[in-house]
Amino acid sequence: MSKTQRRVLILVAMVVSSWWLVLAPQLQAQQSIDVRIERWLSIQEMAGDVRYLSPTGSRAAAIGDRLTAVGDGVRTGNDASSTLILDTGVGTITMQNNTELEVRGLEFADDNGYITRLYVSQGGVSLNLRRFTHEGSELEIQTPSGVSGVRGTEFGVLVDPDDQRMGIATETGEVYAAAQTETVTVPGGFQTLIRPGEPPLAPTPIPDVPEFDSQVEIVVRNSLRYLLLRGRIDPINQVYVEDELQTVNEAGEFEYEVPARYGVGIQVRVVTPLGNEAVYDVPLL
Repeated sequence: MSKTQRRVLILVAMVVSSWWLVLAPQLQAQQSIDVRIERWLSIQEMAGDVRYLSPTGSRAAAIGDRLTAVGDGVRTGNDASSTLILDTGVGTITMQNNTELEVRGLEFADDNGYITRLYVSQGGVSLNLRRFTHEGSELEIQTPSGVSGVRGTEFGVLVDPDDQRMGIATETGEVYAAAQTETVTVPGGFQTLIRPGEPPLAPTPIPDVPEFDSQVEIVVRNSLRYLLLRGRIDPINQVYVEDELQTVNEAGEFEYEVPARYGVGIQVRVVTPLGNEAVYDVPLL
């Protein structure tokens, strides 16, 4: 090979090397985009009447069903529950009975983290999440009253189907609660309440036992005697009497009436945003 040919080969090699230095980062970036997989949540466990929702309708849910697009969701009926697992394996979302959850966003952050946005129109969800590995990752629960978000913790959200108030309780870690341009931090062991059109209340410690006070009165109407239960709970929670969800006022007060007869007793069940329950057997006569 002549000196001239060697010079030409060296020049070609230098040009190729220069172009590779320019194109390699672009090709690598393109490759990182191409390998991104479809985002999803999957039904891991279920019990009772659970429905899979999509923009085109609903059907009976099954283990392994995936929520992959905006508008996909899950609804649990009376005495039903469901547990969803996130595609990242970061944790689980457990749905209480009479809960409806819908996907609002399954996105990627700039640092390839995962951003998950869910909407809970009613009912309760409990989340058990480990710390995210990417700073840009986030899981956000939206409700008619406000928003709660986290980057790894254990917390619960409870949305009342009547007045759409939103209770938020944090077991470990830290979450934020936002509404009406105001945001509060809810650390582990604390809870807060958001009512529609209002900012979050200042967080307060979670009591060891859910609050429940009651008294019974005898009411006579049209010569018939009735027993009237007047009860009060923390409005951050929900209350069921004989498995029927009760409507409470802003102070957490409610009433329940039954025909008077001896030996009557009723069961009262208080449910917290974390999914914990306290059951009370209330004697009426």
